Formats: sequence, C-alpha cells, structure tokens
Amino acid sequence: MITRFRKIDRYRAFENWNDEGRPKVLARVNLVYGTNGSGKSTLANLLRACSIDAEEAKRAGIEFDVSVDDVATVVTETSQNFWPRVRVFNSEYVRENLKFDDANGPRSDSLLTLGKANVDAERELAEIDNRRAKLEPAAAAARAGAKGADKSLQQRMTEVAGFVVDDLRTSPVATYRGTNAYTRANVRALLAGDRTVFDGASTDIPADRKLATSDALPPFTRFQRLQIPDAESIQDVAVALLASDVTARPLARLTNDAARANWVQDGIALHEGEGTCSFCDSPITDERRAELAAHFDRSIVDLQARIDRQLQLLTQASTSSRAMAESIPRDAELYPDLAGALRSARTEVRDQVDRFEALIVKLSSALETKRANPFSSQVMELGSVVIPTSDAVLAVIDAHEQRRSEHVARASEAARRVELARVRAIVDEYDSNADRLREANEQVVRIEAELDQLSSRAITLRHVNADPIPQAAELTSSAARLLGRSDLAFAPSEDGKQYRIERGGSPATHLSEGERTAIALLHFLASIREGVVVGDAPIVVIDDPVSSMDDGILFGVSSFLWSSLVESTHASQVILFTHNFELFRQWVVQLESAGKYVSGGFTIHEIRMRHRSRGSGKPRRLPQLDPWTENQQQSRRLRSLYHYLFARVAQSVVAATPEISLAERMDVLALAPNAARKMVEAFLSFRFPQHIGNFHGGMKAAINKLDDPAIRTHVERYLHAYSHNEEGNISAIVDPTEATVVLRSLFLMMRANDAVHFSAMCAALGIDEAALFALADKAS
Repeated sequence: MITRFRKIDRYRAFENWNDEGRPKVLARVNLVYGTNGSGKSTLANLLRACSIDAEEAKRAGIEFDVSVDDVATVVTETSQNFWPRVRVFNSEYVRENLKFDDANGPRSDSLLTLGKANVDAERELAEIDNRRAKLEPAAAAARAGAKGADKSLQQRMTEVAGFVVDDLRTSPVATYRGTNAYTRANVRALLAGDRTVFDGASTDIPADRKLATSDALPPFTRFQRLQIPDAESIQDVAVALLASDVTARPLARLTNDAARANWVQDGIALHEGEGTCSFCDSPITDERRAELAAHFDRSIVDLQARIDRQLQLLTQASTSSRAMAESIPRDAELYPDLAGALRSARTEVRDQVDRFEALIVKLSSALETKRANPFSSQVMELGSVVIPTSDAVLAVIDAHEQRRSEHVARASEAARRVELARVRAIVDEYDSNADRLREANEQVVRIEAELDQLSSRAITLRHVNADPIPQAAELTSSAARLLGRSDLAFAPSEDGKQYRIERGGSPATHLSEGERTAIALLHFLASIREGVVVGDAPIVVIDDPVSSMDDGILFGVSSFLWSSLVESTHASQVILFTHNFELFRQWVVQLESAGKYVSGGFTIHEIRMRHRSRGSGKPRRLPQLDPWTENQQQSRRLRSLYHYLFARVAQSVVAATPEISLAERMDVLALAPNAARKMVEAFLSFRFPQHIGNFHGGMKAAINKLDDPAIRTHVERYLHAYSHNEEGNISAIVDPTEATVVLRSLFLMMRANDAVHFSAMCAALGIDEAALFALADKAS
C-alpha cells in the first residue's frame, strides 16, 4: 500500500511540494474529496503516469512511503518493480481504452482472461515468475551492497571534509570556513579529477596549517633613518677648521695654555666696564685690555663660532647614527624567514655606525683642542670616511612589507597544500570503495535489466490469445444493473481482440456522457478483478467516477464501487478521488457506519488549493492534503453540502485575524466565488423560494433587510463581482485585503434575514458566533 505522499518536486501544480506531515497514514480504503482545481486529478494523473512509465513522470522527483508485505520503504518514479501494480481510472484511461467515436461504432480494448491462454504461455510465465523470485532477492542484495559501499564512501569523504574544515576554518579562504561550504563534494571532485594535483600537497602539515591560519604581521614603522644634512662634508669641514690660521697678536702665555686662554676669554666678558679684577682685585689697565683684545680678535671669535657649529653637527650626527642603530628591528618583529638577512643587515649597519662614531669622537676632540687654542694648527690624515647607510636594513623591511601584502595569497596557498594532503591520504581507500561501488552498481544494472526483460516478456504473454467472450457477458449484465436498463450490450469483435458496444444489435451511437463514464468504469473494474490479472494484488486509484452522471445513476455507481472495491478484498488498496459531494457524502456515511469492519481500515481526506510563499517569492497556489474531521458529531452534520460550506467559510472567517499574510487572505478570497456563493444560494432558496434560480433577485431581497450602509456596500460589491459568473472570478473587484470583510458581511446579511436559523447553524457546527462577528460588531 501507499502510506504517504511524502513529496513531489516537479509535476504541474505540485511544484516543490510536500505534505508537511499533515495527512493521516493511508489505509487500505481512502476517500479524498476536492473541488475542481484542487489538484486531485493532477495527483491521479501522476500516479497513472508512473504506472505506465510515461515520459512526463520521469522527472517528477517523487518520494512516496509504501508498505510491501508490512515492510516500509520509499518509492520514486523509477521504482519499476512497484508501479505495475498501480491501476488508475481517470479520463486518460477512458481515452486510451475506449473508442466511442470510432467509425465502426464504439469499441474497447479487450480484457485478458487466462482460461484460454495457451499452455506454452502459462509454462513460460511460471518460469518467468520462478526466475524473478530468484532475481529479486539478488537485486535487493546488490542494491544493499551498492548502498553500503556508497554510504561508506560518502561517510569517509564527509569525515575528510571535516578534517579540512577543522584545520583551516580560520584561513582566509572562505570555502574552508564551515562544513556547509566545504563538503564531501569538494573531496570527491579532487579524488575523481586529475591526480597530479596532489603533487602540490603539503609535506609539513603543521607548518602549512600555521601559515594558513596566521594573521599578517604588523608593519614595522619605527626604523629611524640617518638625519645629517650634508653628511659627506663633515670630515672636510672639520679638517679645514683644524688647519685654520688667525690674524690676532697672540700673548705667549696664553698661546701655549689652552685652559688658561679659555678662562681669560670668559673673564673678558665678565669684566666689561669693570676697573679691577674680580679674582685678584688688581686694577685692569687700558693697556692690558688692548693686549687681550689683540689676542682674542674677531677672527678668533669667528673661528670658535664655526668650530662650535661643527661640534654641534657632529653631536647631532652621533645621536642620529646611534638612534638608527638602535631602531633596527628585532628578529621577532619581522617574518621569521627574513631573520638571516636581517642579522646581516644589522651587523653591517652597526659596524658602519661604530666606525662613524669613532671618527666623530676623534674629530670632536681635535676641534675642541683647536677651539681652546686657535693659534695651533693640526693636520689630520683620516682616509675615506664611510657614512652609515640604512639601505641593507631598509631592503629587509621592504621585503617584510612585501610579505605582508602577499600574506593572504601565501596563506591561501598553504591552505590548499593542507587540503591536498588531507585528501591524498585517502586516495587508496577511495579507489577501493569506488571499485566496490562500481561492481555493485554494475550487478544491480545487470539484474534489473534481466528483470525488465522478464517483465516485458510477461506482459506480452499475458496478452496472448485473449478471449473476451466471458468478459463481454459480465460487462453487459453489469451495465444493465448499473444503468437500470438492458439496451446496451458488449460483444466480441470478429478478430476476438476487442469489444463492440451495441444498442439493440447495432453499434451504439450518441452515447451520453453518463453512459460513456459508466461503461468505462465497468471496463476498468472488470480489468482488475480477481482472476483477470496475474501477479500482485493491484493498488486501485479512481478519479471522479461519477463525472457527468445524473443523480439517478450516481447511487448505483456508488454501490457498485463499494461492492467491487471495499467488500471485495482483491485490491490491496483503494484510493477514491471525487469532487462530487453527494458521492463523498454517501461514502463517508458508509465508511463511518462500517467502521472497524472495513478490511485494512480507511481514511478520509480533503484536498484543496492554498496560497503559500516559498522563500522570498510571491504567494502561489499549492495543493494541501488534510484529514477529514474525526469529530463524529461534526462529520454527521457536514454530510449536508450546505452545512459543509457554511462551516468551511465560517471557520476561515473566524481564523482570519488582521495579522494574516497576503497568502492567507488570498485563501479566504478563494472561497468567495464558489463555496460562499453556493452557501448563499442554498440559504436564499429556502429563505426566498420565489427567487429559486435567480441568484440576483434573491440577493436583492436579502439586502433589503440590511440597515448598515457599510455592510450593504460590501454585499453589493460581492453581488456585482460574482452574480453573473457561475464559476466566479477571484480577480474581479474584491481585493484580497477585503476578503474577510466581504465574507463576514454575507454572514451578517444571512443573520439579518433569519437570526434564529443562523444561530442554530453556528451552534450545530461548533462555530463561535461572537468570534465570527467580533471585528464587525466592534467596527459598528
């Protein structure tokens, strides 16, 4: 049995559809009610398309839960061993099996009876059945083996994908950051692709993982370059100053005593305007002042000033060179692989600074001596002077900065090496499992190919030497019982391969739609009865069996179906779809009355279109399958179409709060043209019998009972939208946002015309009358 219509990906209205776990588990007998356009016939068509392996079903993407010999499994559109047992009666069956408009009169394809099948065919069929009995377990075992090998393979690849993500989730490559991005599909692509890619796999996973997950080091900005203006002339200027002469008349005592000369020079400025010496208290004569002035004339002062400036420059050069040496980066501040170059550059620069510092000390000492004794003259041979350069250190720092800018690329390359190493580790294991899976799949294909050949041969054999005569008599008597007259008869054609349908011995012409449907249904039921079809008991699906039949035939058809499908237990499962409420009502009464005596149990469902949103898209219509109410009291009341429609519309209005979505509003609006109109028509036919058949007249009479202008406006808008359209038009005039208000206004009109009847209906159906009018009463 089919126990659940789990999901359908692509089939007409069933686009990306699933049952949302709403229906009950299907039983042996299943009744499904749905109005036109609800999706029931589409579902029946899908079942038929799968049963005949039609092209349109091959991409439907279905998953149905089934039970075979009490073992639960899942079938898809490709489950070839399951679908042949499904037999579907619908308009397609009628079109393919009965030719009512044939030039030689109505005829139908004959039904196979085995009583006259030749002995050889029976023997071969038995052999086929024996062979299938052996092959099917082998096919199941092969499929299980293939499934096990595939599962093992998938699990291992999933595990490796997890290792890669664990290693690299903090790397700059987004693909490695989660198992939802890096999956077994990535692992499979590497294993199934060009294996030379693994030549680039990591040989040191810890080191590459550390690089891949590390952050770029910060820039190094503390290095101080040498700040000496005109550094190249430092030595030349100093040597020139040391060799400079002065034009003063020196005092012998001061010439050879620099310390005393400095002391006296400082004292001249201190004794400006003084007559006596502050040290010895002796008088200072004009002659002595003149001698000192001659000794310390302007040329000496100028020379000393230039020496001071040069000493200051040398001090600045010394400070700058020491700062440069001290600001060289430490090993840990740059990328580790630059440490060697950094150490070489550091040694080179510090050596240059040390030599430069020694030169500055030597020059400074000589200049200080020259300043104290300007009359001395020194000649210094210093050789070539090397000014400290930062080029070597700057080259390493530049390499560091380049490495920083390339860090993401290098980290990504390291991450790729880690990924390749992880995947390469399971190459042998993958190949072994892949070989096992391939062999298992090849075995499955071989066995299933043989099973398909056997099935095709069996179908051919079962249609050998068909003898329609016994079936013709049965169909003739059944047609008479069903139609209540015996003017129609089935007779075998001259070649014995088909039936002719006759009326009074001549080809029956101008058959009514009801007669055609009745004949087609009898033909179908005869084709699936016990003893006609060899093999598994069929799953029988019937869609709208009383379409186009008048009420006089409907009860007979309902009884015939009940005795053929429910009382007879030959069919392993029965699924009856109908949009005819009277047939639905009769079967609900019979099923609920029979209760536990229905073999295999029963379910009752309703299918209807609902507006649903998928993702961010606009609401669209999708079928929804729901269980019929299990409340026995309510179920009995809903056996009247008027009661059913009243409950359906009222419950939708009560549930429609102001916060409902557009999709839910559209569902409410969808009730207006059909369900609401039929409900109102039934009410008006009893309340205003003089207007039966005149919906517009009945509505006008009912509207006269309304006092509220707002309610009158909504009812008249509904009347204007739907009174001239038998099917209704949900796109006309009434906006989805007004759907609830309009339907509530119809109920207000009904209450205004017959409050006692309205309240009794609400009480009988369990409708909260106060909640039904809550918003309307509040607004008024």
